[in-house]
Amino acid sequence: VVRAAAGLGSKYIGFGGIPQEEPPRVNAANAWRAIEQLRGKLACIPGLPRWQGKLATEDDRLLWWFLRDRKLNVEEAAEKLERCLRWRQEFRVERLGPELFVKEMRTKKGYVHQHLDVEGRPVLVAIAKRHNIFERRLEESCRMCAWMLETASERLGMVLPPSMDSGTTGSGKVQIEERRPEQALGIFDLRDFSPLQADLPIASFLIEVLYNYYPGRTGRVLLVGAPDIFASFWANIRP
Repeated sequence: VVRAAAGLGSKYIGFGGIPQEEPPRVNAANAWRAIEQLRGKLACIPGLPRWQGKLATEDDRLLWWFLRDRKLNVEEAAEKLERCLRWRQEFRVERLGPELFVKEMRTKKGYVHQHLDVEGRPVLVAIAKRHNIFERRLEESCRMCAWMLETASERLGMVLPPSMDSGTTGSGKVQIEERRPEQALGIFDLRDFSPLQADLPIASFLIEVLYNYYPGRTGRVLLVGAPDIFASFWANIRP
């Protein structure tokens, strides 16, 4: 069995995207100080959209996720989380479903695999040759991408902040149900890739969404069977 760290990426969200096989260890007092500061900043933002039906300020795991992504920088975490919440509201993420992109679903160009990988992570699969830039509808393709990410996220855990009871240096107890990986594995099957699949708007949307609205949620993205023609396209979209 190949372990994640041996080439398949990480399982947990570290600080600033650093791969983690286990939840990161951090000074508990510093972590909670940052969480309370972030909570205070968000509470002052008028009209802040909710997170999955509840106030974002009430979800310590959500706050801890964005703080880790921003290396405990409270200002940056607040800005990024606000952008995420407003995008989710505008894009109506929680109301997305296959009925909104039936044509895209029929192509079977992308799906969340029914099985987890060897590390227990959900697997997102995209098959390039089934996509055609002249046949897709941009809005429907973007909706399907967001729905797939949201579907995979529902199978992921979200680590709790470190417990103060564990001392000042430990990572704290992680509840059993939260031992699920925080990150997914992405697989892009690029065999037979051609200019018909070189869809810059879709690629740009996906990169923006992954970085801004699902930060750190992919432990590794595998590009399988990429032909030489893909190199120039990748050079234009690579983060």
